[in-house]
Amino acid sequence: MNLPLKLTLLFSFIALLVNGQSKVIELNFKGKKIPVRISLPEGYKASKSYPVLIGPGLDKGNLEMGCRYFGAHPKQSRWILVESSIHMENRKAVSLLLDHLDSHYHTSKTFILGFSANSIDAFTIASIYDDRIDGIIGMPGNPDSSSMEKHANQQILMIVGERDTYWKQRAERAKQVLDKGGYQNELVIIPDGGHILDEIAGEALFSILDKKLKLKSD
Repeated sequence: MNLPLKLTLLFSFIALLVNGQSKVIELNFKGKKIPVRISLPEGYKASKSYPVLIGPGLDKGNLEMGCRYFGAHPKQSRWILVESSIHMENRKAVSLLLDHLDSHYHTSKTFILGFSANSIDAFTIASIYDDRIDGIIGMPGNPDSSSMEKHANQQILMIVGERDTYWKQRAERAKQVLDKGGYQNELVIIPDGGHILDEIAGEALFSILDKKLKLKSD
């Protein structure tokens, strides 16, 4: 390959990173291939640190089944977004994902998102990796009241629809316990929202996260 062509390919690759990029990697956990999609924000710079949000998606390896709450244009957020079915795998597989993120990206804080039933997995994973995961977003979802001490050093953000009565009441009770214990937590109730909060997917969600989690950029 001649030098001008090499330079053209190099600058094309750099331009791709600058404009935002999604790529799929495969984690090898004891011979099983686990696909993971990582979306970098527009204007991504390798020298800058970014918060990471790990969400469910890619169920059964289907790349079309992403995390619905990341929205149609995930690169428009200022987060490194991760979609995978890691919550459905052996919990030890999570360390492979965290290792990959640590070794390939300059990250600040790492959060995990779960909605409805898989919010249980999000809180469980966060409790196991409490030294590597900084917070949990449940949409809706709340920690088990018997194991809240496992999240003592993590930020907890619960988001629930106003009309989702069962989960709203659970979140309100959880917040009372969290407040009493001095845990970092926020509860956001979406006016007239139901159980599936598609109305806050994408930009609306990241606006809530940026405001409530009070993250700083470098």
